[in-house]
Amino acid sequence: MVFSLLMALILAFLIGWISQRTGMCLVKASEQLLEGRPTLFVALTSCGLFGLILAPLYRFSEVSLPLYSPGMSYPLLISGGLLFGVASVLNNGCSVGTLTKFASGNFNKLFTMIGWVLGIIFWYYMRIIPEQKTILMPEISSPHYWLLIGVVALVLIFLVGIHGNKHLVFSSMLLGALTSALYSFEPLWTPSVFFYNVSQMIWQADMAISARRIAVFFMLLAGMLSFTLYRKIFHFEAFTPSKASIHLLSGILMGIGASMMLGGNDSQILLVFPTLGVASSIPLVSITTGILVSLWCKKRSTG
Repeated sequence: MVFSLLMALILAFLIGWISQRTGMCLVKASEQLLEGRPTLFVALTSCGLFGLILAPLYRFSEVSLPLYSPGMSYPLLISGGLLFGVASVLNNGCSVGTLTKFASGNFNKLFTMIGWVLGIIFWYYMRIIPEQKTILMPEISSPHYWLLIGVVALVLIFLVGIHGNKHLVFSSMLLGALTSALYSFEPLWTPSVFFYNVSQMIWQADMAISARRIAVFFMLLAGMLSFTLYRKIFHFEAFTPSKASIHLLSGILMGIGASMMLGGNDSQILLVFPTLGVASSIPLVSITTGILVSLWCKKRSTG
């Protein structure tokens, strides 16, 4: 038990450190994609696939990855993804991007997190359709997984040859392996799941978040903060009502969008998209579409 907790905390710290070092934010990656630099975008969206490299080891150890496919209607998945993407641009950061900026000193991002909780609660009380169950897919056995991983690896190697940034490729592979390993010690570690369960405490009296999960979440933040202090890039940004209001609104919209998809972009990249089903691909495609269209409109309006 002690070993399991220690490993979970170490892995969470390393994930936070690497996420901060590489700037693992889908909004930032999409901005670079529009500028003709797709390496970060490909590396980020595919890092969940590289977590599958450890699948044979998990099968040998009789450990199952908590992969799933959202059991929601396609229109709901699409609209939820688009809403989440647009809100992420308004927030200037996705799920992980919000945490990395908060750990860098932007305390206004705290209101994004508050908004997540409020948005999830709002969706729970206002939704018209009943909550759908997820379809668990714990086994990775089909050869097409390995074929796709090989293709993605070749694409990344090609992009490194053109644009450089080989550290992004290695970091994405390492991040995929670390996040996959953390699931074996703490299956509910992702920020979007953490905030969903915090929200769930409002309407479910017996809902409680263990001290272990709280420790893992704060160790993730500690890894992000440690990197900013190590590189001396911590910059305190004090609370301002106007910025806080925007982040609060963005967080509410992100929380609603994540609820419609049964997971924020972190869960979509790491747990949903790697199942490679049609329903599993729609949320991530919709999120990136919402981000790209919003960034394009933002650039046109300011340019």
